[in-house]
Amino acid sequence: MSLVSDDPVAVAAPSSLRSPARLAAVRATRLFDTGPEEAFNRLTRLVAVVLGTPTVTLTVVDEMRTFLKGTPDPVHVVGPDGVWSAPVEDSGCKVVVEYDDEICAGDVAADPRLRDLPLMTGFGAAAWLGVPVHDPDGQVVGNLCAMDVVVREWTALHRETIRTLADAVEGEIALRLSLRRTERQALAAARAAAETEALARTLQESLLPAQPLRLPGVDIAARFLPGGTGVEVMGDFYDAVPTPDGVAVVIGDVQGKGAAAARTTALARSATRTAAHFENDPAAVLRTVNDVLHVWFDGRVSFVTAALASLRRGPADTWRADLASAGHPPALVRRADGSAGFHGGGGLVLGIGITPIVAGGTVTLAPGDSLVLYTDGITEAHTRGHWEQLGEEGARRTLAALPPDADADTIARALTGAALAHCGTHLSDDAGVVVVRVEEPGTADGDDRVVTEYDPHPRAGREARRSAERVLTGWGLAPATLADAMLVIEELVANVVDHARTAFRLTLVRGPGALRIEVDDDGTGSPSIQPVDPRAARGRGLQLVDAVARAWGHHTHGRGTRVWAEFAAR
Repeated sequence: MSLVSDDPVAVAAPSSLRSPARLAAVRATRLFDTGPEEAFNRLTRLVAVVLGTPTVTLTVVDEMRTFLKGTPDPVHVVGPDGVWSAPVEDSGCKVVVEYDDEICAGDVAADPRLRDLPLMTGFGAAAWLGVPVHDPDGQVVGNLCAMDVVVREWTALHRETIRTLADAVEGEIALRLSLRRTERQALAAARAAAETEALARTLQESLLPAQPLRLPGVDIAARFLPGGTGVEVMGDFYDAVPTPDGVAVVIGDVQGKGAAAARTTALARSATRTAAHFENDPAAVLRTVNDVLHVWFDGRVSFVTAALASLRRGPADTWRADLASAGHPPALVRRADGSAGFHGGGGLVLGIGITPIVAGGTVTLAPGDSLVLYTDGITEAHTRGHWEQLGEEGARRTLAALPPDADADTIARALTGAALAHCGTHLSDDAGVVVVRVEEPGTADGDDRVVTEYDPHPRAGREARRSAERVLTGWGLAPATLADAMLVIEELVANVVDHARTAFRLTLVRGPGALRIEVDDDGTGSPSIQPVDPRAARGRGLQLVDAVARAWGHHTHGRGTRVWAEFAAR
């Protein structure tokens, strides 16, 4: 069996190596003609540890040469001037830049794109994995690659890891470009202060989801307030990750503020999202995040606290929430009758030691119940010069005083409002709240909803697509949203017709700011993203759904399986 994961096509891809726009982007990074930097070296060390490879490199590439910007141990590679470069025609970087895509070769000798390159033979590369690095405008400026001296198989987790770390590199480049633009625009002190505030707001938006995830059966809301002067990037973060049978919700608090905290926040959030896709146990997810942070900090004194809840459906409209905590305050559970109590909490902070201590717990949420995760900026809110804090008991009393039917956003606003009131509107620390409320059955009746059912006959797929297109066109969706929605409908319906081969139901729901697509069938299978065989004519359906939908997932029910996808309705 060949270990070449990507089929090396015989026809050369259109080359972007000498594109004027790409070369301008490379020059704009100001990374060329200089040696490795420690910020990038740390990322390559992380790749080397997770993939178990002896050589990892980060390079920037123009039309003539490739320059080394990061490697685990650069002192053994660079010359006396601290710089290492090579002709681009000799390196695998050229292949990645020309294709602007991941190049995965488990056996370099079997890949005609790589096997005769002088740097491949010079480094003794028997296996090679490379991914492109882009600037904020999408121009490919370099390459992050791992190589081994033995033939090996690159797993899906290896590939996901190196892609995630390439995202972190891109974030570092974007941050530098953004800061550089800000410096050029800082013509006066007052204007500079305003631009710094705008930059912090923009960076913060990139570290938090644009809006909470929408999921049938639960209402999710979040509120985050900056502490201090309010012009630095917050260290608090959260995310909501769809899982096969529910959702994983995480909230975290990074030590410090500003650019350093922003980089750690981006890495922690990316690591959590990646691990949550592969692991159902929230404690195991936090242990993985600890492994990533421990390598990233590389002896620096820093840490992250986090609380993660993995929620999945239970019987009789209930949800089971498995909790994990690493040095984070306990979660609050507000019951449908308005009472509130604490669950979970504890453990030790992430990133300090090799072996993390993660506390766990489980709680069942009935309709009307809410799970509330928050950072210590809420409970430690106090007036300047006085040490009396809002405290955990103050947070609990705030929730208990709300009307029993308060929705998730009302609960989140109540906690942040209580913190602001207790400190005289001047928060000394960032404050964040995430609320997951189990909805009462039938609360979505106000949405526009169209449900159509189809028998398993050869024309069912075509009929479903035509019917859906008429409905979505009538709803006046933006052309781009309509095109993406139709693509998802085609893939989900085709999946039922080709695999489940049962009667199915297509549901279209237009709610406030969101479009939801659901396909229910009577089959027993569970759809999942599989590694794509580039030689296969089929098998890319869920990859396309994952690429264009804001969120998607699936769960089993009494009659079979439901697959859903959601878009922002514009």
